[in-house]
Amino acid sequence: MKNDFDFIKEKFESSGVKAPDSLDKDAVLAMLEDKQPAPIPLRPKRRWPAVVAVAASLVIVASLGIVLGSRFIGNKPQTAPPTTVIADIKSLQTFDSYNDVEDAVGSIRKLNQKKDSRMFEAINSDMAADGYSEVGNSASAESGNASSSSHSETYKQVEGVDEADIIKTDGRYIYCVENRYNAALIKIFSADGDSSRLITTLDASKQSSSTADEAALSDSDAYYYDYRFTISDMYLRDHTLVLLCMDHRDAEETVTEAQVYDVSDINSIRFLGDHSQSGYLASSRMIGDTLYTVSSYYPYEDRVIPYCNEKEIPCNCIYSLPNPNTESFLVVSSFNTRDFSAQSESKALLGAVSDIYCNENNLYIYASHYDVDDDGWFNFFSSKVTTRIVKVNLDDGLEFTAFGEVKGYVKDQYALDEYSGNLRVATTCERNGKDVNNLYVLDENLSVIGSVNGFAKNESIKAVRYLGDTAYVITYEQTDPLFVIDLSDPAAPAILGEAKISGFSTMLIPIGDDLVLGLGYHTENEDYTDLEVQEGFKLALFDVSDKANPKVLDSKSYVEYSSEVQYNPKALVYNPDRDDYIIPLNYAHYGWRDYIDAEDTESADGASEDKDVIYGGMLNFTVRDGKIKVIEQYRCDRTNEIERCIYVGDTVYMTHRGENYDGDLTIETKKYQ
Repeated sequence: MKNDFDFIKEKFESSGVKAPDSLDKDAVLAMLEDKQPAPIPLRPKRRWPAVVAVAASLVIVASLGIVLGSRFIGNKPQTAPPTTVIADIKSLQTFDSYNDVEDAVGSIRKLNQKKDSRMFEAINSDMAADGYSEVGNSASAESGNASSSSHSETYKQVEGVDEADIIKTDGRYIYCVENRYNAALIKIFSADGDSSRLITTLDASKQSSSTADEAALSDSDAYYYDYRFTISDMYLRDHTLVLLCMDHRDAEETVTEAQVYDVSDINSIRFLGDHSQSGYLASSRMIGDTLYTVSSYYPYEDRVIPYCNEKEIPCNCIYSLPNPNTESFLVVSSFNTRDFSAQSESKALLGAVSDIYCNENNLYIYASHYDVDDDGWFNFFSSKVTTRIVKVNLDDGLEFTAFGEVKGYVKDQYALDEYSGNLRVATTCERNGKDVNNLYVLDENLSVIGSVNGFAKNESIKAVRYLGDTAYVITYEQTDPLFVIDLSDPAAPAILGEAKISGFSTMLIPIGDDLVLGLGYHTENEDYTDLEVQEGFKLALFDVSDKANPKVLDSKSYVEYSSEVQYNPKALVYNPDRDDYIIPLNYAHYGWRDYIDAEDTESADGASEDKDVIYGGMLNFTVRDGKIKVIEQYRCDRTNEIERCIYVGDTVYMTHRGENYDGDLTIETKKYQ
């Protein structure tokens, strides 16, 4: 019987591909004895090889690397030696010509089409076995007031790195995004307290650089044109307004566009210029006057090469991740919003993008990489799901400097953090049908140098926050454990302690060195079952002064309430002058009366008045003396929900959306208590 090493060797020889040195029998045995091979450096300017053969070899390499990197003992979390991703998976590849780029995309596309074909064959086979017929069920394969010195700012993950949002203020005016039928609007209100009013409306679609010809659009494209141009979010810096827009030019092509306006004279807003790049907007950051945008571009038949400002990105600025299983590109650009004479820069990478983490020196682009089985299915729950991370240095333009990969998927940008040159990443993955969680420490080359693996079995990460050399991680299944993880030794991170509370937090806010505030969900057991369901909003205050013994100091639950802050950190407003917080807090009780017959107006228990009740509002609170102190819970007169809150001076401004997509956006004001 052949051993595993001989089997793998035969697979490489039969495919005509030389096995990497790191798969030598002695090298693998050395790694099993925790002897780390030297990492493979990033190698630019490498010509794209034969895609199909290399892809087959890298699948085996990556799979073996994941298996060898797993270090679990029972259910006890282990501080494991660094896991190593083997051989060429550390290399980014470049192209010598556009033909090479198109050939690479074509090879991936053909490979995926074969897998798609096998997948649909399997589906049809299963349907036939279940008594379904293909007849009739076939689908086509085509597819003037004074500025206030005190006003709110967008909540940011990293100080000095601004993040875009749908509402901004400069203390004089309030800028709000409103996308409507065939219009992408910025509504600008005066910040005059109770006298606040709509000053002007800016339609960004009027300045679009789109080349779409409205008259030439087919009926099938009409919907895309009507809603084709939308504003995602915006930046406001001094007197410069930057709008991040998406131009859905037709059913295939989408362009990310940044429009820049001078708003120093609100009665005479001037359009300064724009910057465009191919693909859907994934995320952005702004450092000083420089805007960084990352988009996801899926090439179509007539246009494979990604482009910037309607010009194809040079082929020597296009890279590929090893073994990509998607034909999409991520496109990253830098653009000076004040100096239009400065040269913008764009680069592209063949591979997916989920989101980004960014500080003043480095931009990290990450995406989940799913295992694809022989039938073409993406195995989203496989233990082989990994997060791929690309590091882009921002010190001198855009420079891809490292690529790494860790096991599991990342919840959001707050799961990543750079500290003392190391990147910390918290992930959730599956093992033996159960969720487990990991925290990795990666060096400047994105090689894993330390990790904590397999903690909180059968739970998934809901929130992460880093404070210096400490990580705070919330996981959840039936209770809300807060884990305190010591990262002072990057090579040997360790769980120091944990505290449990019902419900779970989705956002963590460090308050000084000793307190952590959690915002998230109140949960309750469903009647007569063990099923726990989300039933409202919850605040939880943790004492972490003794990291080995964290405690719950206080909590407040709001049953049948919800807030955008539960899933969007930008909905949190912090006022440093008052040291308090403001969030939208909306109430919704859904009765059953609307669902019974009109004549059946009374039940046996007299609950005939159980109607739907919905209204918007906001919560203003602070943390004092180890307690969560509610300053005011305000209920609005309107029945539609409050989306965002901001403050200017001593007034809180709350935005309402209309009851349908084309409803007006309006503002309600409330004096601070």
